Amino acid sequence: MRTSKGLRSTGRAVLVGALSAVAALLTVPVVATTASAATTDPETYVPEITVASPVCDGDVPYLDYVFELPENYENDETNPLTITWVNPDGEDVVQSGLALSGRVLWPGAEVDGAGNPVDWPGWSLVDGEWVVGDEFDWVRAGVTVVFEVNPTAETVVAYPPSTPECATNPPGTPEPTIKVDVLTPVCVEGVSYLDYGVSVTGTPNTTATLTWHNPDGEDEVMADLPLSGRVLWPGAYPERFVDLPADEGWELVNNMWINTATHGWATGTVDVTFAVNPEVTVPVTYPQDTSNCFPGVTPVDNPVAGSQNPTLAETGATVGLYAAIAAGLAVVGAAIVLLTRRTRKG
Repeated sequence: MRTSKGLRSTGRAVLVGALSAVAALLTVPVVATTASAATTDPETYVPEITVASPVCDGDVPYLDYVFELPENYENDETNPLTITWVNPDGEDVVQSGLALSGRVLWPGAEVDGAGNPVDWPGWSLVDGEWVVGDEFDWVRAGVTVVFEVNPTAETVVAYPPSTPECATNPPGTPEPTIKVDVLTPVCVEGVSYLDYGVSVTGTPNTTATLTWHNPDGEDEVMADLPLSGRVLWPGAYPERFVDLPADEGWELVNNMWINTATHGWATGTVDVTFAVNPEVTVPVTYPQDTSNCFPGVTPVDNPVAGSQNPTLAETGATVGLYAAIAAGLAVVGAAIVLLTRRTRKG
Protein backbone atom coordinates (compact mmCIF):
# COMPACT_ATOMS: atom_id res chain seq x y z
CA MET A 1 0.00 0.00 0.00
CA ARG A 2 1.22 3.49 -0.89
CA THR A 3 1.62 5.94 1.96
CA SER A 4 0.35 9.49 1.82
CA LYS A 5 3.98 10.57 1.49
CA GLY A 6 4.38 8.33 -1.53
CA LEU A 7 1.19 9.71 -3.05
CA ARG A 8 2.39 13.24 -2.51
CA SER A 9 5.73 12.41 -4.14
CA THR A 10 4.00 10.84 -7.12
CA GLY A 11 1.66 13.81 -7.42
CA ARG A 12 4.52 16.24 -7.27
CA ALA A 13 6.30 14.33 -10.03
CA VAL A 14 3.20 14.45 -12.24
CA LEU A 15 2.74 18.14 -11.50
CA VAL A 16 6.38 18.99 -12.20
CA GLY A 17 6.32 17.00 -15.45
CA ALA A 18 3.14 18.71 -16.61
CA LEU A 19 4.46 22.15 -15.76
CA SER A 20 7.69 21.39 -17.61
CA ALA A 21 5.73 20.35 -20.69
CA VAL A 22 3.68 23.55 -20.62
CA ALA A 23 6.81 25.64 -20.13
CA ALA A 24 8.38 23.94 -23.13
CA LEU A 25 5.29 24.74 -25.19
CA LEU A 26 5.38 28.37 -24.11
CA THR A 27 8.98 28.70 -25.27
CA VAL A 28 8.27 27.31 -28.76
CA PRO A 29 8.53 30.22 -31.25
CA VAL A 30 5.51 31.02 -33.39
CA VAL A 31 6.49 30.43 -37.00
CA ALA A 32 5.07 32.93 -39.50
CA THR A 33 5.63 33.63 -43.16
CA THR A 34 8.61 35.90 -43.73
CA ALA A 35 10.15 37.56 -46.77
CA SER A 36 13.91 37.67 -47.15
CA ALA A 37 15.87 40.16 -49.18
CA ALA A 38 17.51 38.90 -52.34
CA THR A 39 21.26 38.46 -52.07
CA THR A 40 23.79 39.31 -54.68
CA ASP A 41 27.27 37.99 -55.30
CA PRO A 42 29.77 40.71 -54.32
CA GLU A 43 32.29 39.25 -56.78
CA THR A 44 30.03 39.85 -59.78
CA TYR A 45 31.15 42.63 -62.07
CA VAL A 46 28.40 45.19 -62.58
CA PRO A 47 28.79 47.68 -65.45
CA GLU A 48 27.09 51.05 -65.29
CA ILE A 49 25.10 53.04 -67.82
CA THR A 50 25.91 56.59 -66.82
CA VAL A 51 24.06 58.20 -69.74
CA ALA A 52 21.10 56.92 -71.78
CA SER A 53 19.36 60.02 -73.09
CA PRO A 54 16.76 60.14 -75.87
CA VAL A 55 17.40 63.31 -77.88
CA CYS A 56 15.99 65.06 -80.92
CA ASP A 57 18.54 66.75 -83.17
CA GLY A 58 17.61 68.22 -86.55
CA ASP A 59 14.19 66.50 -86.42
CA VAL A 60 15.94 63.13 -86.00
CA PRO A 61 15.55 60.89 -82.92
CA TYR A 62 18.77 59.58 -81.37
CA LEU A 63 19.97 57.86 -78.22
CA ASP A 64 23.03 59.33 -76.52
CA TYR A 65 24.82 56.89 -74.21
CA VAL A 66 27.85 56.40 -71.99
CA PHE A 67 28.69 52.85 -70.87
CA GLU A 68 31.28 52.36 -68.12
CA LEU A 69 33.03 49.04 -67.59
CA PRO A 70 33.78 47.74 -64.09
CA GLU A 71 37.04 48.76 -62.47
CA ASN A 72 40.05 46.67 -63.57
CA TYR A 73 38.07 45.21 -66.46
CA GLU A 74 40.20 45.02 -69.60
CA ASN A 75 39.00 44.93 -73.20
CA ASP A 76 41.33 45.20 -76.18
CA GLU A 77 38.67 45.95 -78.81
CA THR A 78 38.36 49.48 -80.15
CA ASN A 79 34.57 49.33 -80.52
CA PRO A 80 33.45 46.49 -78.24
CA LEU A 81 29.89 47.57 -77.46
CA THR A 82 26.69 45.98 -78.77
CA ILE A 83 23.33 47.66 -78.19
CA THR A 84 20.19 45.54 -78.44
CA TRP A 85 16.74 47.12 -78.62
CA VAL A 86 14.44 44.45 -77.19
CA ASN A 87 11.29 43.88 -79.25
CA PRO A 88 8.66 42.31 -76.94
CA ASP A 89 6.77 40.79 -79.87
CA GLY A 90 9.32 40.11 -82.59
CA GLU A 91 12.91 40.40 -83.78
CA ASP A 92 15.23 42.65 -81.80
CA VAL A 93 17.24 45.46 -83.36
CA VAL A 94 20.99 44.97 -82.82
CA GLN A 95 23.60 47.69 -83.29
CA SER A 96 27.14 46.31 -82.90
CA GLY A 97 30.72 47.50 -83.24
CA LEU A 98 30.11 50.62 -81.18
CA ALA A 99 32.35 52.70 -78.94
CA LEU A 100 31.69 52.81 -75.20
CA SER A 101 30.14 56.24 -75.58
CA GLY A 102 28.40 57.91 -78.48
CA ARG A 103 25.12 58.42 -80.32
CA VAL A 104 22.98 55.94 -82.26
CA LEU A 105 20.02 56.46 -84.55
CA TRP A 106 16.70 55.41 -83.07
CA PRO A 107 15.43 52.20 -84.71
CA GLY A 108 13.02 52.97 -87.56
CA ALA A 109 14.44 56.44 -88.16
CA GLU A 110 16.32 57.14 -91.39
CA VAL A 111 18.42 60.04 -92.67
CA ASP A 112 19.85 60.89 -96.06
CA GLY A 113 23.50 61.43 -96.87
CA ALA A 114 23.35 64.95 -95.46
CA GLY A 115 21.80 63.81 -92.18
CA ASN A 116 18.31 65.06 -93.02
CA PRO A 117 15.37 62.95 -91.79
CA VAL A 118 13.50 60.87 -94.33
CA ASP A 119 11.60 58.42 -92.09
CA TRP A 120 10.38 58.16 -88.50
CA PRO A 121 9.45 55.08 -86.44
CA GLY A 122 5.70 54.51 -86.18
CA TRP A 123 4.90 56.30 -89.46
CA SER A 124 4.50 55.17 -93.08
CA LEU A 125 4.47 57.25 -96.26
CA VAL A 126 1.43 56.06 -98.25
CA ASP A 127 0.57 57.75 -101.57
CA GLY A 128 2.50 60.82 -100.55
CA GLU A 129 0.84 61.12 -97.15
CA TRP A 130 2.23 60.18 -93.75
CA VAL A 131 -0.03 57.78 -91.84
CA VAL A 132 0.34 56.25 -88.39
CA GLY A 133 1.73 52.73 -88.20
CA ASP A 134 4.75 50.71 -89.33
CA GLU A 135 6.93 47.84 -88.11
CA PHE A 136 8.68 50.08 -85.58
CA ASP A 137 5.65 51.09 -83.53
CA TRP A 138 7.12 49.25 -80.54
CA VAL A 139 10.12 51.59 -80.18
CA ARG A 140 7.98 54.67 -79.55
CA ALA A 141 6.81 53.55 -76.12
CA GLY A 142 9.25 52.63 -73.37
CA VAL A 143 11.68 50.10 -74.81
CA THR A 144 14.32 48.03 -73.04
CA VAL A 145 17.86 48.59 -74.31
CA VAL A 146 20.64 46.12 -73.46
CA PHE A 147 24.26 47.32 -73.51
CA GLU A 148 26.69 44.41 -73.86
CA VAL A 149 30.44 44.07 -73.74
CA ASN A 150 30.50 41.16 -71.29
CA PRO A 151 29.18 41.84 -68.76
CA THR A 152 25.92 43.55 -69.74
CA ALA A 153 23.59 46.21 -68.39
CA GLU A 154 20.15 47.33 -69.47
CA THR A 155 17.78 50.25 -69.06
CA VAL A 156 14.41 51.44 -70.35
CA VAL A 157 14.24 54.49 -72.61
CA ALA A 158 11.31 56.40 -74.09
CA TYR A 159 11.10 57.86 -77.59
CA PRO A 160 12.11 61.55 -77.50
CA PRO A 161 9.10 63.88 -77.67
CA SER A 162 8.83 66.68 -80.19
CA THR A 163 9.51 70.25 -79.15
CA PRO A 164 8.86 73.55 -80.95
CA GLU A 165 12.52 73.44 -82.04
CA CYS A 166 12.72 69.77 -83.03
CA ALA A 167 10.09 67.38 -84.43
CA THR A 168 10.32 63.63 -83.97
CA ASN A 169 7.34 63.03 -86.27
CA PRO A 170 6.92 63.61 -90.02
CA PRO A 171 6.20 67.19 -91.13
CA GLY A 172 2.55 68.19 -91.28
CA THR A 173 1.34 65.45 -88.93
CA PRO A 174 -0.59 66.24 -85.73
CA GLU A 175 1.38 66.01 -82.53
CA PRO A 176 0.36 63.00 -80.38
CA THR A 177 -1.38 63.81 -77.11
CA ILE A 178 -1.73 62.01 -73.79
CA LYS A 179 -4.16 62.53 -70.92
CA VAL A 180 -4.39 60.85 -67.53
CA ASP A 181 -8.00 59.73 -67.00
CA VAL A 182 -7.59 57.59 -63.87
CA LEU A 183 -5.04 58.09 -61.09
CA THR A 184 -6.18 56.49 -57.83
CA PRO A 185 -3.92 55.15 -55.05
CA VAL A 186 -5.88 52.32 -53.41
CA CYS A 187 -5.62 49.86 -50.55
CA VAL A 188 -7.06 46.45 -51.49
CA GLU A 189 -7.13 43.72 -48.82
CA GLY A 190 -4.30 45.45 -47.00
CA VAL A 191 -2.06 45.87 -50.07
CA SER A 192 -1.16 49.19 -51.73
CA TYR A 193 -1.77 49.66 -55.47
CA LEU A 194 -2.13 52.41 -58.05
CA ASP A 195 -5.11 52.33 -60.39
CA TYR A 196 -4.34 54.27 -63.55
CA GLY A 197 -5.64 54.99 -67.03
CA VAL A 198 -4.34 57.15 -69.88
CA SER A 199 -5.79 58.03 -73.28
CA VAL A 200 -3.67 58.99 -76.28
CA THR A 201 -4.22 60.41 -79.76
CA GLY A 202 -2.00 60.48 -82.81
CA THR A 203 0.04 57.43 -81.85
CA PRO A 204 -0.38 53.72 -82.58
CA ASN A 205 1.06 52.71 -79.22
CA THR A 206 -1.08 50.50 -77.01
CA THR A 207 1.36 50.10 -74.12
CA ALA A 208 2.78 52.50 -71.54
CA THR A 209 5.87 52.75 -69.38
CA LEU A 210 5.47 53.96 -65.80
CA THR A 211 8.50 55.55 -64.17
CA TRP A 212 8.36 56.24 -60.44
CA HIS A 213 10.91 58.98 -59.78
CA ASN A 214 13.15 58.35 -56.77
CA PRO A 215 14.56 61.75 -55.73
CA ASP A 216 17.54 60.13 -54.03
CA GLY A 217 18.42 57.14 -56.20
CA GLU A 218 17.42 54.80 -58.99
CA ASP A 219 13.93 55.18 -60.42
CA GLU A 220 11.40 52.35 -60.44
CA VAL A 221 10.42 51.51 -64.05
CA MET A 222 7.41 49.39 -65.05
CA ALA A 223 7.47 48.76 -68.80
CA ASP A 224 5.11 47.27 -71.38
CA LEU A 225 1.90 47.95 -69.43
CA PRO A 226 -1.61 48.37 -70.86
CA LEU A 227 -2.96 51.90 -71.12
CA SER A 228 -5.13 51.27 -68.07
CA GLY A 229 -4.84 48.89 -65.17
CA ARG A 230 -3.55 48.36 -61.64
CA VAL A 231 0.07 48.09 -60.49
CA LEU A 232 1.60 47.16 -57.15
CA TRP A 233 3.03 50.15 -55.34
CA PRO A 234 6.87 50.21 -55.45
CA GLY A 235 8.31 48.39 -52.44
CA ALA A 236 4.94 46.99 -51.38
CA TYR A 237 4.45 43.37 -50.33
CA PRO A 238 1.57 41.61 -52.15
CA GLU A 239 0.09 40.17 -48.93
CA ARG A 240 -1.05 41.80 -45.70
CA PHE A 241 -1.44 39.01 -43.16
CA VAL A 242 2.17 37.90 -42.94
CA ASP A 243 4.93 38.62 -40.44
CA LEU A 244 7.80 40.42 -42.17
CA PRO A 245 11.16 41.10 -40.49
CA ALA A 246 11.75 44.68 -39.38
CA ASP A 247 15.52 44.23 -39.62
CA GLU A 248 15.11 43.83 -43.39
CA GLY A 249 13.23 47.11 -43.68
CA TRP A 250 9.61 45.93 -43.62
CA GLU A 251 7.18 48.29 -41.95
CA LEU A 252 3.43 48.81 -41.79
CA VAL A 253 2.75 52.25 -43.24
CA ASN A 254 -0.95 53.19 -43.22
CA ASN A 255 -1.56 49.54 -42.28
CA MET A 256 0.10 48.22 -45.47
CA TRP A 257 3.46 46.47 -45.76
CA ILE A 258 6.23 48.36 -47.57
CA ASN A 259 10.00 48.06 -47.41
CA THR A 260 11.04 51.47 -46.14
CA ALA A 261 14.73 50.56 -46.30
CA THR A 262 14.62 50.41 -50.11
CA HIS A 263 11.44 52.35 -50.90
CA GLY A 264 10.96 54.83 -48.09
CA TRP A 265 10.81 57.52 -50.78
CA ALA A 266 7.56 55.97 -52.06
CA THR A 267 5.59 56.39 -48.81
CA GLY A 268 4.75 60.04 -49.43
CA THR A 269 4.05 61.93 -52.63
CA VAL A 270 6.07 60.83 -55.65
CA ASP A 271 6.14 61.88 -59.31
CA VAL A 272 5.13 59.23 -61.85
CA THR A 273 5.75 59.56 -65.59
CA PHE A 274 3.41 57.81 -68.03
CA ALA A 275 5.31 57.41 -71.31
CA VAL A 276 3.41 56.35 -74.41
CA ASN A 277 4.81 59.00 -76.76
CA PRO A 278 4.23 61.57 -75.74
CA GLU A 279 4.56 61.38 -71.96
CA VAL A 280 3.10 63.10 -68.92
CA THR A 281 4.30 63.36 -65.32
CA VAL A 282 1.87 63.59 -62.40
CA PRO A 283 2.22 63.36 -58.60
CA VAL A 284 0.65 60.50 -56.65
CA THR A 285 0.42 59.98 -52.88
CA TYR A 286 0.79 56.72 -50.99
CA PRO A 287 -2.70 55.32 -50.25
CA GLN A 288 -4.37 55.94 -46.91
CA ASP A 289 -5.75 53.21 -44.69
CA THR A 290 -9.53 52.97 -44.98
CA SER A 291 -12.20 51.00 -43.16
CA ASN A 292 -13.04 49.02 -46.31
CA CYS A 293 -9.41 48.18 -47.16
CA PHE A 294 -9.91 44.73 -45.63
CA PRO A 295 -13.30 44.14 -43.98
CA GLY A 296 -13.31 43.10 -40.34
CA VAL A 297 -9.96 44.67 -39.47
CA THR A 298 -9.75 47.96 -37.62
CA PRO A 299 -7.31 50.46 -39.17
CA VAL A 300 -4.25 51.16 -37.06
CA ASP A 301 -1.81 54.05 -37.08
CA ASN A 302 1.54 53.01 -38.55
CA PRO A 303 2.70 50.13 -36.32
CA VAL A 304 6.29 49.17 -37.01
CA ALA A 305 7.10 45.52 -37.67
CA GLY A 306 8.80 43.81 -34.76
CA SER A 307 8.82 46.75 -32.33
CA GLN A 308 5.07 47.23 -31.94
CA ASN A 309 3.82 43.70 -32.65
CA PRO A 310 1.23 44.42 -35.37
CA THR A 311 -1.89 42.28 -35.15
CA LEU A 312 -1.74 39.52 -37.73
CA ALA A 313 -4.17 36.79 -38.73
CA GLU A 314 -3.68 33.60 -36.75
CA THR A 315 -2.07 30.87 -38.80
CA GLY A 316 -2.79 27.17 -38.41
CA ALA A 317 0.49 26.72 -36.54
CA THR A 318 -0.41 29.48 -34.08
CA VAL A 319 -3.86 28.05 -33.38
CA GLY A 320 -2.34 24.60 -32.88
CA LEU A 321 0.15 25.97 -30.41
CA TYR A 322 -2.58 27.65 -28.38
CA ALA A 323 -4.55 24.39 -28.32
CA ALA A 324 -1.49 22.50 -27.06
CA ILE A 325 -0.96 25.06 -24.29
CA ALA A 326 -4.61 24.74 -23.27
CA ALA A 327 -4.27 20.95 -23.17
CA GLY A 328 -1.16 21.26 -21.01
CA LEU A 329 -2.94 23.52 -18.55
CA ALA A 330 -5.79 21.01 -18.40
CA VAL A 331 -3.29 18.27 -17.49
CA VAL A 332 -1.88 20.48 -14.73
CA GLY A 333 -5.37 21.08 -13.34
CA ALA A 334 -6.21 17.39 -13.39
CA ALA A 335 -2.95 16.56 -11.64
CA ILE A 336 -3.64 19.10 -8.90
CA VAL A 337 -7.17 17.72 -8.34
CA LEU A 338 -5.88 14.14 -8.25
CA LEU A 339 -3.12 15.04 -5.81
CA THR A 340 -5.54 16.87 -3.52
CA ARG A 341 -8.04 13.99 -3.46
CA ARG A 342 -5.42 11.34 -2.78
CA THR A 343 -3.83 13.45 -0.09
CA ARG A 344 -7.17 13.87 1.68
CA LYS A 345 -7.97 10.20 1.31
CA GLY A 346 -4.57 9.23 2.67
